[in-house]
Amino acid sequence: MSQVAVGQLIAERYRLEAALSRGGQGVLWRASDQLAGGAPMVLRQLAPGPQQQARRQVWGRLQGVLHPQVPRFGAPIEAAGDLWLPREWQEGRTYADLQAARSQRQLVFGAGEVVLLLRQLLPVLAVLHSQDLIHGDLTPANLLRRERDGLPVLLDFGLVRGSGAATAVGAATAGVTPGYGPPELVAGAPAEPLMDLYGLGVVALVLLSGEEPAALLDPVSLAWRWPASLDAEPALAAALGRLLAEDPAKRFASAGQALAAIQQLAMPESTGPVARADRTVVLVPQPLAEPAAAADPRGVEPVGVLPDPGIPQGPSVSAELPSPHARAAAAARALAKAQGRVQGRVQAEAMGREQAAPPVNLRARQEEKEAAAEGRLWPVALALVLSAVVGTALGWLLLGRGKAPNVNDAGNALQLPASLPPTEVDQRQQLLNRLRALQIDRGWFLKLVDASLLAQYPERGGRLPSDSLDDAPLRKVWTGLAEEWISRVEQLPLEIRTRLGSFSGGDWDKRQSGLVAQGLSSDVLQQLVSGSAQNLLPGRSGGGIPPEPYRQLWYAAAEQVLGGVQIQPIQAALGQMGVVSAEVAAGGARLFPIRLPPDSRLVLGVNGSPLMQMTVFGANGSVLEGQGPLRVVSLVKVGRSPVQLLVTNTGVAPAMLTLSLRADPVLGPAGVTAPVLPPGANPAPAQGAGSASPGQEGAPGPTPSSPFPPSGPPAPPAAPTSTN
Repeated sequence: MSQVAVGQLIAERYRLEAALSRGGQGVLWRASDQLAGGAPMVLRQLAPGPQQQARRQVWGRLQGVLHPQVPRFGAPIEAAGDLWLPREWQEGRTYADLQAARSQRQLVFGAGEVVLLLRQLLPVLAVLHSQDLIHGDLTPANLLRRERDGLPVLLDFGLVRGSGAATAVGAATAGVTPGYGPPELVAGAPAEPLMDLYGLGVVALVLLSGEEPAALLDPVSLAWRWPASLDAEPALAAALGRLLAEDPAKRFASAGQALAAIQQLAMPESTGPVARADRTVVLVPQPLAEPAAAADPRGVEPVGVLPDPGIPQGPSVSAELPSPHARAAAAARALAKAQGRVQGRVQAEAMGREQAAPPVNLRARQEEKEAAAEGRLWPVALALVLSAVVGTALGWLLLGRGKAPNVNDAGNALQLPASLPPTEVDQRQQLLNRLRALQIDRGWFLKLVDASLLAQYPERGGRLPSDSLDDAPLRKVWTGLAEEWISRVEQLPLEIRTRLGSFSGGDWDKRQSGLVAQGLSSDVLQQLVSGSAQNLLPGRSGGGIPPEPYRQLWYAAAEQVLGGVQIQPIQAALGQMGVVSAEVAAGGARLFPIRLPPDSRLVLGVNGSPLMQMTVFGANGSVLEGQGPLRVVSLVKVGRSPVQLLVTNTGVAPAMLTLSLRADPVLGPAGVTAPVLPPGANPAPAQGAGSASPGQEGAPGPTPSSPFPPSGPPAPPAAPTSTN
């Protein structure tokens, strides 16, 4: 391995800033991309050897993985015989760092946190495994909690080779952290996706117990010792038992199957850190050390280390600022103490002769001291109470959660929940600023995010996360959902965006009535709007109108697409082929009403981008051909016209389509027709045409010479007529 130094430029692009780690997988560097404005990057340096070729092959496949919880990978670089593998930098703390910070306070990850982590990681593993890729080294050190959204991100990949691949690069356990690989891997079995699920189960046990795998394995039976916290979660223990089964046949067959089982688990009410089962308590308080003169009393952490949002920070009591809740409690106690002093003094004076009076000069001096102390205490106590109450109420006031507390009632200070951390308050304030700038109704938007969160966690029974410490992970999920929704809503034009929250069914009825008068079916219009609303409502299936608050986005899509919908009528001539070319906008749709001669059948051939879908409706809105890829279809007998062809484009760029159609007479008194191609079947290729099927990328569009199914005795070939 060549010697490099900090500040050196790799491939005239990446400037090395610091060496992060050294090990069997090379040297890990933090760098900056000079061609991207100094964006932070991570570079892994590999020395010449047999690993380089294998890494190069897998790295190229990793570049094709597009998932928000997998870093983007750059092109590999060769320099002085070394292989450099770049990927984007992720800001956050690894779960190993989080566990170490909690261990100092005798805390571990709670069952709710682990269930949430499993639900967030298993979809990522399913994506990797579907592309025949394996992470190979799932450990807390290779999982990072991203700071901006709280999602777990997969870091240093271990084996990262295809499932079932032979062990050609060293031993089978090369790159796997001891204790996190399944037993069969040590025995020389090839890498399989099941090993990732096994490693994920070990990670869950480590986080729940706060112990390393070596301490959790029985030295005699090699069986896992379950943390005491799992006694109250038998369903979670059973799921982890399947992940860690010694027999591979007893484990989950895939990440998708494991995800389905984890999603069925009831989410524990507490989703924050919990005390260790073997927690010790210091009975004798230790004397507080004198703070050093140069020490920072705020307990500022080293540069580059991010705090754990789930627990209070600070290595010791002396270096830790009191929380807002502690400040409120202390203020209330101080206020009560001050009131008690005044009341006690008045009672003592009223009792008068029943108590022995001290000497006059001593009593006067004592009263002066008490009065002075009370004079200093009252402003401090009131200031603490007001600051605590205002700080507590700020988080919910910003989001309209309930009424503001009564700042004049000091007795209510202890009843108020702890205020949101400053970072969360800043995030919420930035969110509100964006809503205000985009002119989005705040009340409707909050309902939208709340509904999304509750749909994601139905086991909570409609309970929104509070501002308690236990619900900190759920609040991070809420903030992430809010960011996703606002990024979709801001795509709408301003005149539509400002109406969100005020759309009604009357707006939709008015919009569709004009189009229905042109002969279009309301069912077809709903399909058209639903197809266009996919960008606003991703992952939603079905063509019906969704419930509130999602319905507002559906109405917004209707205003946008139907306001400028392009309807292209086509008149089919009997026995003549017509060819039409048209463009479908990105995320949009195009509607073709096709009028046919009486008692005729229709043959359609549609060719275009693989990202396009087509649906054929009858004149009454009935579905003649269900939604599917572009293809050739034959409609035996059309009762009445127009037949309505709907083509949607789910891509991110406009795409062209070619439509070939022909109307043929229905022959015979009984309506016997020639054989009809089944849905999805492809016609035989034309003379000299390629073998690609219509609807596939690179396939030739139907041309006048395309052999549509014959409708009877061969007719003289007719010249194509273009109707565009």
